[in-house]
Amino acid sequence: MKYRQRTFYTNEQKSQMWDRWQRGESLSSIGRRFNRASSSIYPLLARTGGIRPPDLTTIAR
Repeated sequence: MKYRQRTFYTNEQKSQMWDRWQRGESLSSIGRRFNRASSSIYPLLARTGGIRPPDLTTIAR
């Protein structure tokens, strides 16, 4: 089985993900935008319970 290389999102990409999530887009559609599966987007949003953190630099990779 071939594994994908790990992706580290930039703060700008994380901000775009949060913007899309707050507009009500699904994890699947956000993942498609970044050419990733929804399971790779979920951990980023789940770390703070789906609530956008006040400062994106505090989110660990």
